[in-house]
Amino acid sequence: MQKRINHYLLSTILTLLSYPANATVEFDTTLRMNIQDLSASNGQIFDEKDTTSWFTALDVSSEFNGIRVAATANWMKIAGGSELNVQVSEAYYDFTLGDWFASVGKKKLDWDVGYGFRPLDMFSPTDSLAVYTAVPPGAWMVVGDYFTETGSVSLVCNETTPDYLEKGVKVAASAGCGGRYYRYFESFEAQAVAHYDEKLGVRVGGSAVTVIGDSMEIHSSLLWQQRHRMPIFDPRILQSDSFIPSVQTQWQRGSLQALMGINYSFRFGMTLIAEYWYDGRSPSNTQWRDLIRAADGNIESHQLHVMRGHFATQNLFRDNLLLHLRTSSTTWQPTLTWVVNPSDNSMLIDGKLCYSGFKNSPLCGGIRQYVGGNESIYEQLSFDKTWYFSTELKF
Repeated sequence: MQKRINHYLLSTILTLLSYPANATVEFDTTLRMNIQDLSASNGQIFDEKDTTSWFTALDVSSEFNGIRVAATANWMKIAGGSELNVQVSEAYYDFTLGDWFASVGKKKLDWDVGYGFRPLDMFSPTDSLAVYTAVPPGAWMVVGDYFTETGSVSLVCNETTPDYLEKGVKVAASAGCGGRYYRYFESFEAQAVAHYDEKLGVRVGGSAVTVIGDSMEIHSSLLWQQRHRMPIFDPRILQSDSFIPSVQTQWQRGSLQALMGINYSFRFGMTLIAEYWYDGRSPSNTQWRDLIRAADGNIESHQLHVMRGHFATQNLFRDNLLLHLRTSSTTWQPTLTWVVNPSDNSMLIDGKLCYSGFKNSPLCGGIRQYVGGNESIYEQLSFDKTWYFSTELKF
């Protein structure tokens, strides 16, 4: 069914692009390419070998009389296998209904204010720290916004697709309705969000942003969720003759997602982002210690394969600390990102350099390294070092 929808919406794009030159049609086309050289880790759970991945994508978006459609055709090759995929990221219609500004269709809706993690990116969350992030996908919805002199009110009924994997596949979407109230004050803004989902239950939260002087911004966001999925590892199953998997997804009640951060701009053109966030939907440190200890033991390969289900959550661990440095140069843009789990010293270090001297064609290269020792969570991943290169060509 989803493939039929994607085919229909892609045909809509091509139809819009075929309008005569005097029609008010806007469209953008971008060709993207990403190459990664991946070094396998020494972890037991993911038995991978050094490899190279190639990712090529063609993004096409079009706007016409309030209609926006955006789709991506991408091809990926890794470890001897390849896959071709077409995905519609957005397809919606904007219109007014009295004093309300409304949209209906598939749309990306993100209310959060964070950088490394975004608790209020509730409906189709994306990974802000991925080596290469594709076009953010939207969610099917009907949303309306009413604007006042100091803020806005939003009402939405939509689907939610959590960033959670079961057997390596994202879980199915669920439906719900909710709203947001946003208010702007002098040098301060805040919002409150409430939403009910048929599977996730009640979600309530909010965010606040304030500016101090000319150089510092402080931001925070919070979300409480009534129900959530979590992988649970039971080491006792490994000692029995049971055919029950040692890692199973279980529904849990009550979780908190919270982020606090600062954004500071130095006089010499450098910006520092420092953030701490907590994700109560992630496995506890005790669960991780039990899993890693068991994986280092003498167990069979099929049991190690089952343990991969423990890596299903959006954040692998609950406590995260991030430091991000970047410059405001218009030609060369170096960035450095450091993420650490204080509980077991898992660290992500990512250095990247981008060059934008060519018109409509930025070039980026960098390296990402996971460190922390053999007992750390990050060292259990498939690959512990990645060299990468990416470029875009806009038409």
